Amino acid sequence: MSEQIFSQINIVLGILKESFIRNPDVFLTEEDLRCYLFMLLQQTLDVNKLIFNTTDQSKSTPTHTEIRWYGEFRKLKYRSDIVILDPRTLRTTDKMMRLPSKGYGFNSFWAVVELKLRRINGKSDNQFLKEIKNELYKLGKIKEETKDNNRHQAEYYLLCFDKKQDIDSRINYFSETDENQGINFHYVFK
Repeated sequence: MSEQIFSQINIVLGILKESFIRNPDVFLTEEDLRCYLFMLLQQTLDVNKLIFNTTDQSKSTPTHTEIRWYGEFRKLKYRSDIVILDPRTLRTTDKMMRLPSKGYGFNSFWAVVELKLRRINGKSDNQFLKEIKNELYKLGKIKEETKDNNRHQAEYYLLCFDKKQDIDSRINYFSETDENQGINFHYVFK
C-alpha cells in the first residue's frame, strides 16, 4: 500500500507544481497552497476514499492539516502542514493513555508535507534560504523522533514555491547536505 500512496502523492505534487508555474497568482498565501494540495490529495489518494476505524472506534481519513508532533518524549512540539497518517492508529478519546493537548494521538503515518511560499515582495534570498534550512531541520527531527514508533516507511516532502526570484543555483546545495537525508526537496520558481 505504501508504494501506491507514494506514487499518488508524487502525481499530486507534480500537479501542484505545474499549477503554480502556469498560474502562480492563484496562490496568494501558503494557506492557498495547502488548501489546494489538500483538495488534490483528498481527490486522488485511494486511501482517502476510505473511512477507517480508529484505535478508539471512532472514524477518520488519512489526510490532515496542521498536525502537531510531540515525539517520543513529548518535547518535539513541531507542526506540519499536511500529514497522511494511518487512521487505524489514531486515538481521539482518553481511555488508556493521556492524549496530548490537541486531543489526538497517532503512531503511524505515510507522509509529511511542508510548504513554503515566497511572494514577489517577500523575504530576502538569505532569509528564505534560512527558512528552508529550518524546515529541513524540522523534518529531520520529526523523522528521527518518530522512526522507532512508525510501522510504515514514511516519506518526507518539502516544497518551496518562489514568486520573487529564481535562486535555484543557491538552493542546489540543499540536495547534497546531510540535513536533507531522505527528504524529498522541491524548489519551484514561477
